[in-house]
Amino acid sequence: MKRKKIGFTMIELLVSATIIAVLSAIGLVSFRSANMKARNGKRMADLQQVRAALEIYRSDYPTYPNDTVTGDMADISDAGNLSDYLSSESILDPKTGTYDYSYDSDGTTYTLCANMEPEGTPDECVVNP
Repeated sequence: MKRKKIGFTMIELLVSATIIAVLSAIGLVSFRSANMKARNGKRMADLQQVRAALEIYRSDYPTYPNDTVTGDMADISDAGNLSDYLSSESILDPKTGTYDYSYDSDGTTYTLCANMEPEGTPDECVVNP
């Protein structure tokens, strides 16, 4: 009487491991892409929040804060005392230290920009309405 062997062959194990590795790689790439899009969305929301603070500032004073600042939002909030209109703690770059914001104004117009991911992607900017 012949005994039936129980278990998997080496080929079956290798095929299974390869399929799992391919599916994991696809999931990881999708996850990283979704995270990048979410961080860029947060940056755009931050720009709109600062834009609203600048417009409120302009309604209280005759000009926008006249300054050129590159850095994080705390630096921009300190320009022209925007801290009365904007909490710099609520606006933090989701990937701190890598992607910065910039603000440039001559008093009558302003440009507010955020560096977007991945590297080489054009900056996203808002200007006064």
